Amino acid sequence: MALNETLGAIDANSYVTLAEAEAYFEDRMHSSAWEALTDEVKSNLLVSSSQMLDWYIKWKGYKSSETQSMKWPRSGVVRPSGIEVDDDVLPAEVKTAVYEQAFVNISADRNEDNALAGISQLKAGSLMIKAGPEKPNQTNAKPVPEHVSRILSDLTTGGNGTVWLLRA
Repeated sequence: MALNETLGAIDANSYVTLAEAEAYFEDRMHSSAWEALTDEVKSNLLVSSSQMLDWYIKWKGYKSSETQSMKWPRSGVVRPSGIEVDDDVLPAEVKTAVYEQAFVNISADRNEDNALAGISQLKAGSLMIKAGPEKPNQTNAKPVPEHVSRILSDLTTGGNGTVWLLRA
């Protein structure tokens, strides 16, 4: 699959280049799983990971152009510090999130439907539900893991699927 990381392009399919990803993983601990992959598989991971972020993340602002294929670049994105993100820039956090999403996608299909994704057990009074893999290779993992969502927290509306339950 050919990567097209041209920001704002009508046919863009990735937020990063293979060369950028290679440079990132050179400095990342425990990246031997990435290094063992072919360039074609790496490219596919970068495309699918970029798309997953666009599917599952609720970005602040709105697309800069109706013709762009990806959700970035965006207009109207203001960081919690009050600094506005330029509408022709891809923030570094998005690139880092793509690399990290690609890395977790190496070992599992995180797009697989799972009603209890991210939940290991649920208890209400005497009722307890424990989630377990129905298939040997299935996980209870969310499509976008928590650490990736945190990388993007300044750029999102906060609606990334994390629900906090407070007991009074």
